[in-house]
Amino acid sequence: MFRRHSTPLAMVLVPTLAFLLAAPIAAAADAARGAALYESRCGSCHSESVHGRAKRVAKDFDAVRGWVRRWNDNLSLHWGDEEIDDVSMYLNNTYYKYPCPPSVCKVVSLAPRAHGRSPG
Repeated sequence: MFRRHSTPLAMVLVPTLAFLLAAPIAAAADAARGAALYESRCGSCHSESVHGRAKRVAKDFDAVRGWVRRWNDNLSLHWGDEEIDDVSMYLNNTYYKYPCPPSVCKVVSLAPRAHGRSPG
């Protein structure tokens, strides 16, 4: 008689489901996409002088996002929250350098974590 050696289904499904459920949460703004959106829709009217003023109107990341949202509405760009976050992150990374909220600028490591292990 043959003995079947197989991995229990739960050992495969549980980590897979955990990864799939966590994937949308781990999404972060994409500055490269933000640059492309900005250059294609805003760059022709705005120059560095708009963002490099000594007296800045935007005093934090949320204010930068507020201006992006305002111009999205004024120009009927029809960007969703993701595009607004992408452009906001691009502008912030390029010109403003304000602290970015973790909900927008998450840094996610794909490296496996060593639980309970000390280095060395």
